[in-house]
Amino acid sequence: MSAEANKELIRRYIQALDDNDSSDWSVIDHYVAEDVIVHNPPLPGCTPDRDGIKQAAEMFRQATPGRHEVRMQVAEDDLVVSHVFGTGVHAGELLGIPATGNQVETEGLAVHRVRDGKIVEYWAVTDVARVLQQVGALPGPPG
Repeated sequence: MSAEANKELIRRYIQALDDNDSSDWSVIDHYVAEDVIVHNPPLPGCTPDRDGIKQAAEMFRQATPGRHEVRMQVAEDDLVVSHVFGTGVHAGELLGIPATGNQVETEGLAVHRVRDGKIVEYWAVTDVARVLQQVGALPGPPG
């Protein structure tokens, strides 16, 4: 696939995650290889594999339902880097923090390696501190 086709695949994948409104995450199988390598440490209760991606998706669907916007992407060969902005509502328990009903937003960078039309590797950096501030688990910035 071309770099542009890989970028489009990642945009469709993120859209598919946002559009899923059930605990059936089989849609992930369409985009993510069975033997995907997830380079981030797993979230509590999640495994570092395709099933773990489904577990994390379900956790966030329940805890912070919302939407994601890909604000920028660059691609070279089989790698796609996406700047993603997310908004939602803290509607359920998130990492042990009870729902607050607060609006939350965060942004981050995701790197996906695509091979044969599927995501085969994944790295991400997300502004978790920002979300924790918005739900009252961390103090906000001074000033």
